[in-house]
Amino acid sequence: MRNSFLFFFFLPFIMMAQESTPFIIQKAAERLSQNELLNQVNSFSYESYENFKITGDPEALTGPGYKKTELRKTLKKTQVLFSERTILHVYDSIKGYKEVVTAAQMPGFEKPVYPVYTIIFQSQFLNQKDYIILDQRFKNPLHSSRTQFYDYQIEKDSVIENRTVYKVNFKPQPLAEIPNLLEGTVYIDAVNYDVVLFEIDTPGELNIETLHSFTYNTKAGVWVPLKRSLYVKKQKTKKELELFGGRLEVGNESPSENQTGQDLYMILEVDYFNYELNIPVDFGKKGILTEIPDEAIGRPESYWDEYRDSKEAYTTTQLAQFTNLDSVVTATKINRKLETLDKFKVGYYPVGFFDIDLKYLVKYNDYEAFRLGVGGQTNEKLSEKWRLSGYVAYGTKDDRFKYKISAGFRIDEEKNTWLNLYKSEDIAEIGAEKFLTDARVYSLFEPRLINIPTFFKYNSVGASLQQRLFPSLISEISLSRKRITQTTFYEFRPRDNSFTNYTLSEVVIGARYSPVSTFMLTPSGYQEITRGYPILSAQYTQGIKGLYGSNFNYGKLSAKAVYFQPWKDNSFTELQVEGHYGRGDIPLTHLYHAYPNSPTKDELLQRFSVAGRRSFETMYFNEFFSDRLITAQVKHRFPALNIASFLKPEVAFITRAALGSMNNTEEHIGIGFDTLEHGYFESGVELNKLLFGFGLSFSYRYGAYHLPDIEDNLALKFTFYLEL
Repeated sequence: MRNSFLFFFFLPFIMMAQESTPFIIQKAAERLSQNELLNQVNSFSYESYENFKITGDPEALTGPGYKKTELRKTLKKTQVLFSERTILHVYDSIKGYKEVVTAAQMPGFEKPVYPVYTIIFQSQFLNQKDYIILDQRFKNPLHSSRTQFYDYQIEKDSVIENRTVYKVNFKPQPLAEIPNLLEGTVYIDAVNYDVVLFEIDTPGELNIETLHSFTYNTKAGVWVPLKRSLYVKKQKTKKELELFGGRLEVGNESPSENQTGQDLYMILEVDYFNYELNIPVDFGKKGILTEIPDEAIGRPESYWDEYRDSKEAYTTTQLAQFTNLDSVVTATKINRKLETLDKFKVGYYPVGFFDIDLKYLVKYNDYEAFRLGVGGQTNEKLSEKWRLSGYVAYGTKDDRFKYKISAGFRIDEEKNTWLNLYKSEDIAEIGAEKFLTDARVYSLFEPRLINIPTFFKYNSVGASLQQRLFPSLISEISLSRKRITQTTFYEFRPRDNSFTNYTLSEVVIGARYSPVSTFMLTPSGYQEITRGYPILSAQYTQGIKGLYGSNFNYGKLSAKAVYFQPWKDNSFTELQVEGHYGRGDIPLTHLYHAYPNSPTKDELLQRFSVAGRRSFETMYFNEFFSDRLITAQVKHRFPALNIASFLKPEVAFITRAALGSMNNTEEHIGIGFDTLEHGYFESGVELNKLLFGFGLSFSYRYGAYHLPDIEDNLALKFTFYLEL
């Protein structure tokens, strides 16, 4: 009877606690979304010290490329790979939030490998939709849009720093077959619903433990960060992660039962201290999320001893290992390998003070046949203020040499302002408009180049000024004179004047704007932390008659917008819109096509070639030209099909459209073409990465420019996507 009485007496309280769980989580999520510290103060600053280590058996570190080899060599001798830095975190209600790295080092390297700092090993803040671990996104159980995926249960009340807190366990809902969910515990202040402690313990492919702990700031009346940590222990399965700009796999697929010593640990530890609220802060350079000034590099060992001792981060054995890293990294030449990979990504191979440009080595097109060449540029080992660049190439079919030589001088280091002078003699595709500020794109071959049938020759001299006005905006202005000669019969007849060869003097102004991307400023320049979309490009070209013998006056305006939308299932949708407008006396060589990519041949298999990235696969070369043109492309790529470890193809659907027109088509003699007033449409499917980056694509033309013979509307090609 007594037990029954006690049960009924406490039942309302038990039910109240159970009913209050969603309310507590909801209030905590609201509190995080409001970011109370930022709302209650006009400014703040605090400091942090972090260290990052990989330690353990090097044989547990597997993965492709030199990363595996060199890091294993390093770990075999040191048993640890290590990085540490101190950071000043500042906030201003007008300028926003920023991190200034006050000291950084990676023992064994002359300077830190800055791309490592763009990797998000662990989320710093808890108010985002996704919680990030090793650059992978998990659904944050403390965000209001993610709570439906979790079960929450109050375990008990507790006391931390003399304040009552709720201890709430969370785990994925039993029937929620949704990837990237977490399991752990959160402690929530019973009065203001601030998060006091947040822990994750995620066993699986990798055993991951994370911790966020906070301390109560009486002045602001909020809990502020105190410690943050991430511990990753190798498990028996593979798991890829990004490190040093390359991929690593932690773990072995099937270790034998007798293997021992296979533990590999990745450890990130962060301590926060020295909070200052509502005081003037030195924000430094605006427009960047992270800044690493020159003076942060090369701090004396005594600087680090203060933080190591006070935080008890190391043992004597570990410090001895760190001391040995300099000689070990030098012996294994890992600096050299890191430099090579970094430059290889954009198509260079460094040899001493010269970077060989790999894109000039071998090409093929219909006019030159094989184009053999060599090119490159000097690097910072020769001079950080001067650079020389150029190339020379030879066409086996036209039996001619082409070249370019350029000299550059850096005027301003902070804005990366370069003044360049150049002279070149080469060929170019008729009707291809290029943006000055487009990022350098490197592939083992250029997909469309192999198909292009018509070029013009040019002899050019010019000057350009390149600079980054602010982190998200790069610009270039150029002045050039080009002498144009034809490789095929073409005659331009503006107002009854006749030209087959002519001279063009142009002023070109271009800009590229990435308003959503975030950037880090280092002594080596800007590094993009996250690429945000849209990315906007614009360019204006003015041809000036009479300047250095120029024959024509004209103006050309071009603009481009690219948007990329990832989805929850690891698919993505990409949209690209591009527009061009020209007025004045513009020869066909400098007007616009829609990037056709279909050889003019009768049979479908005769047209089998390489698909481009933004080209119209069913549009024939020289079929359409315009002086006003707009094109659009929508591409949706589905998640990779996990057929086997070596076979993970990707399916993509693509639709392209073009609309254009041209005034005075009768002025262009010798090349027959149509215009695009009625709209051009094609759709297709790609099956990419079937073997060594190669795949297949199929496209079909429809609409006003559909051709009578069905086969002439089809394009069957192979694709090539190689991630470096």
